[in-house]
Amino acid sequence: MKKTIFAVGLGILLGAGCAHVPPPEVTVVSELPDAFHFPLVNPEHENMQRLLANAMGYLNPEHGLVDPVSGYPVEGWNQDSERGLYLRSFTQLTAIGERLEVLANIAAGYADNPYISREEALSQLELMTSSLLSDQNDPKVGAKGLLGNFLGLEKTGRMGPLSEEVEKQNFIDAFGEEQAAQIWSALVARKWILPQQDGSFAKIPRKGEYGDKFFTGELAPFAESNLCAKIMAVLDTRVVQIIFGDNANLTASAAKAFGALRHSTLKDDPAAVALCEKLERFIARQEEGYRYLYDEKTGSFTFGWNATHDRFTGWEDSNGKWIIGHMDYFVNEFRGPLLFVVQRFDLSADAIRNSGFKIKPYRMADGRDLYTLATWHGSSFQSLGLSLFMQELDAPGWRENLENSVDIELDFSTRHKLPGFLSEAYSGKGVEYTGDIGIPDVAVTDQARITDAPSLYTLGVAYSIEPDKIEAFLSKHWKTISRLFTDHGSWEGYNTTKDEVIKFQTTAHTLALILGGIGSAEENMQRYLTWQGVTSLSKVQGGESVAVDLLSGGAQWISWSPVGDQLESRHWRNGFRICADAVRNSAITVKLPKAVSLSNGALLIRYRSAKPLKAVITLTGGPTVFQNEIFTRFDVTDSEQTIRIPMPGTPGLENVTELVIRFGDERKPAPVDLTFSGFEFVPAR
Repeated sequence: MKKTIFAVGLGILLGAGCAHVPPPEVTVVSELPDAFHFPLVNPEHENMQRLLANAMGYLNPEHGLVDPVSGYPVEGWNQDSERGLYLRSFTQLTAIGERLEVLANIAAGYADNPYISREEALSQLELMTSSLLSDQNDPKVGAKGLLGNFLGLEKTGRMGPLSEEVEKQNFIDAFGEEQAAQIWSALVARKWILPQQDGSFAKIPRKGEYGDKFFTGELAPFAESNLCAKIMAVLDTRVVQIIFGDNANLTASAAKAFGALRHSTLKDDPAAVALCEKLERFIARQEEGYRYLYDEKTGSFTFGWNATHDRFTGWEDSNGKWIIGHMDYFVNEFRGPLLFVVQRFDLSADAIRNSGFKIKPYRMADGRDLYTLATWHGSSFQSLGLSLFMQELDAPGWRENLENSVDIELDFSTRHKLPGFLSEAYSGKGVEYTGDIGIPDVAVTDQARITDAPSLYTLGVAYSIEPDKIEAFLSKHWKTISRLFTDHGSWEGYNTTKDEVIKFQTTAHTLALILGGIGSAEENMQRYLTWQGVTSLSKVQGGESVAVDLLSGGAQWISWSPVGDQLESRHWRNGFRICADAVRNSAITVKLPKAVSLSNGALLIRYRSAKPLKAVITLTGGPTVFQNEIFTRFDVTDSEQTIRIPMPGTPGLENVTELVIRFGDERKPAPVDLTFSGFEFVPAR
């Protein structure tokens, strides 16, 4: 007999509560109510069943978490004006896409629940898709088929967010040259605006005392009500800010929703067929925008585009030059959507090929090193994504990377007694929402990480990778995890330093937990791709690779030092040894006789080392902005040891021409006595 936790609390008696209401008491019910059914979840995994059943409470219409005009979800549960929280007044594209997916999954029978029936799910999908098609043609919220990343929810419709910058010309148009110059200078002095580049526009930080109530100090001469209102109207204009990643999330979600609606239970349903037509029309209309965001010169997508000001998203460098940001680091939460966009619109694979990555080791509690793709912030959702749907688990190189990532998260959480994984979320420090939550060892940044604020939402996608291990983890931490339960789903996470529940909920995270846990994303996307006639993902995941022996396959091993380190090296048929008393900045270049593919497999390094040593292996012939790099370490050992580095399937590894192995740095010279007895790439079979 299955058992579950079913939340019963104040919200049921009093209606939708506020963020500051304590989480309700949790009552144990003897078995999962019949209304809940998750067919792809192992029925023996009671804890995941419980977690999903509770998360589904977020969908209860009584909570008012859906905009009745558009059908879009609000940003989150919390609405507290005193703390500056207005999560029910706006939405964002990732959350819209996830709700599309959840509704389609409910309609297809993947997530039966007592809150939304299969028929109601189809009806709500109709409203959402109609709104998306309408907004696509509304210049106030979209451009070139793409939508602004944040949308304000008003009774009269949607609107874009407040502009983060203002053109000086706008003040000149409104006030004339002389008065505009005075107002501009006063705004700069008051630090309401920060001039950029040549001073023709400025950033608007909107921090501290900002708004019509604070026309004091340098702004006092302009405090007269009509003049004040006119200035604020120029500052607080609404804009259409197109961001690639958010739109890609929405596009991929629309395709997965399409796939769910082609489930055998729905493929002949007239309402489902009509919805598929609308979803595909929405997707197809986005092509113009994606082609506009693709930068032929760099072979990558730009971060985004401010359609209102016709400026690509970026920043000002120290010389005042505007730098356009690009999607050139591969391992983040947009990885899967990036692959899908390139595949769906037949865009250049250079957008993936030119996205670099770093692989780092993590020392497990048992002393083993596990290698996995490093994320910028060490965040689990940047590593795992919000769901897996581009056949990653069918590609051994990807599967091993993802399994290692989950094992690393489990190890870190177990050792630090964390009832969840470290990922971007609310931290439990006031209203702070931050991406600085993560595991330091697998982060690219060397800035300090927050390691005491685990959250639950990535446990869903982790379950699709390692279901038995995640079920065991839930069981171990169930006493704490169940404290997060409410009648509207689980709270964001838990602050272990304060021993407190973090009482925030965001729609994107809550729905990600559901979508990852129910495990249908892969087959839903497969149905869409099949319908599109796609039979192979080699364009975006790399083609076939062959075995490469770097020691005996004709490669040249050349030791060198730009600072004159005295290196002793010897290369023979099946080995290479390098020795030095104090290496500051030395390297070995391994020149290959021809370009090879190291995509989708494993790099195996067998070695002996008389000294502890760290090294960085750079793979040339790929991306140039962020080169593909592997951070390694060699332990002191008399017997042969093997390092196993899983290599993802990606076109960025298809043309490797040499490897550069760098040792030491200027600040800490290190002794070297290292012998390689094996160095080979083994492709997946």
